[in-house]
Amino acid sequence: MIGTRRFRLSTTFAASFILGMVSGHASLAATLQKLTWGNPDQPWGTRRPVTEADRKAITQFRTGHDKPVFGADFTDPRTLNSNWLLQSDDYLKSCRRPENVVASAAGLLLRTGASPGCHARWSTGFMISRQHFGYGYYEASIKAADIDGLNNAFWLVTEDHFEIDVCEVHFPNIDRMTLHDNNRIDGKFPIAVGFDSRFAENFSGAFHDFGVLWTANDIVFAVDGEPVAAIRTNGSITGRTDIRFSTALMDYAGKIPADPVGHDMAVRRLRVYAIP
Repeated sequence: MIGTRRFRLSTTFAASFILGMVSGHASLAATLQKLTWGNPDQPWGTRRPVTEADRKAITQFRTGHDKPVFGADFTDPRTLNSNWLLQSDDYLKSCRRPENVVASAAGLLLRTGASPGCHARWSTGFMISRQHFGYGYYEASIKAADIDGLNNAFWLVTEDHFEIDVCEVHFPNIDRMTLHDNNRIDGKFPIAVGFDSRFAENFSGAFHDFGVLWTANDIVFAVDGEPVAAIRTNGSITGRTDIRFSTALMDYAGKIPADPVGHDMAVRRLRVYAIP
């Protein structure tokens, strides 16, 4: 199923702009051009259209009236290390190393570097929150790397082994939003339900807000505060979740360039709001 929505200069656009100002920056709302309803529905996840109630719920969290239960601007290396576990692995087209996760005055950088010691020539970054959270609204302001072949990811993994991919951004304008049941592995990959979207914007050209509203019964994906896709879960996910940011070179994200060094993903803000 293909759906099309264009976000024009309207009350929705104005609200998004104002809410961006409240949260500390102004951003233009992204323009969704195509949404593909991807993998087959499952008993634990059924795709559904977004509703006005979804829109109102997300807008309420983004007004700035409620205090987040967790927030990060990623400017302090000491806070980064106290709140996050920096990961190391070596099984993709890039290994992932702690030194590529960098807090700076401009925010978080997940760097892409050269790593002769890895089985692949390149290394990227991966981190997991030490703290776990429950149902709520999760949103991060992200600028994707400006190359094909790099998966720019913001995701959640619950204690009962469900994976909510808030966004897997691929240069220049692809956003994949997916729910995986990692309790059931079908061959090489876990079973998934999700969406493949295309936007008018180049996500490496500016920061955009990627979010998910996760409730006992639903998952609603949002870009710049506007809901774009939803999954009905009907109480199938009950465990608390960690938060993950990662980059990885992989064929899934496009053709890997001959020299990807220096093409990094940036995150300048994360906010987590609990459902009252």
